[in-house]
Amino acid sequence: MAVALAVLAVVVGVLIGMVGVGGVLLPPGLVALGSLSANEATATSTWAFVFTGVVGTVAYAWRGVVPWGMLARLTLGVVPAAFLGALVNAQLPASVVLLGLAMLTLFVGVHQLLPRTAREVRDEPGTWVLILIGVFVGFGSALTGTGGPVLLVPVLLAFGVGPLRAIAVSQAVQLPVVVSGSIGYLQTGLVDLRLGAILGCLAALGVVAGAVVATRIQPEGLRRIVAVACIAAGVFLVVRAAF
Repeated sequence: MAVALAVLAVVVGVLIGMVGVGGVLLPPGLVALGSLSANEATATSTWAFVFTGVVGTVAYAWRGVVPWGMLARLTLGVVPAAFLGALVNAQLPASVVLLGLAMLTLFVGVHQLLPRTAREVRDEPGTWVLILIGVFVGFGSALTGTGGPVLLVPVLLAFGVGPLRAIAVSQAVQLPVVVSGSIGYLQTGLVDLRLGAILGCLAALGVVAGAVVATRIQPEGLRRIVAVACIAAGVFLVVRAAF
């Protein structure tokens, strides 16, 4: 199981580096392979994404593509909401958390199969819209242990933000999401710090590899890979919650 978890962490990191949404697979993987409860899995994966957040932020900042103004306004909503999401998670029955993870994972899988539009606008959403998006992303990401990009990327694309800017800011937004969420989870005693740190370091290596691989694989092929993986994980979680 330890080897399987290590491989999963690297794969998750690669997917995060390539398309920004691989983090949704880590919590169900911890439930299936790590014998953690749904609450423990979301708490531990949130801590693990601290490491991918650092690497992702540095990688995109180095390329000079992080929209810092947008990030600052998102963070105003993200920080308190992520802390609250962690505390709420600790109060929920494991079956509810499992079903929430299942629905989110299935949504991501289906979303990746939808046709892409070329719509893009130059003006980013206004300040209050970005703060509200931050609240949604912070709370939802901490509640489900998915890091941030999996919720933020589709929302920003829906508002017409360019794909590169959306992925870049979603990589950077991981840090306020997972740091605030981890602080909240530490109050609950649900975090496996050692396991999360090991998986986080492996996933961070995967992020670097994913950024390289992304330049050599067609985006549509990547999205199909993510879609199949997410739908399979979502079905597994539904079955797990039912039985």
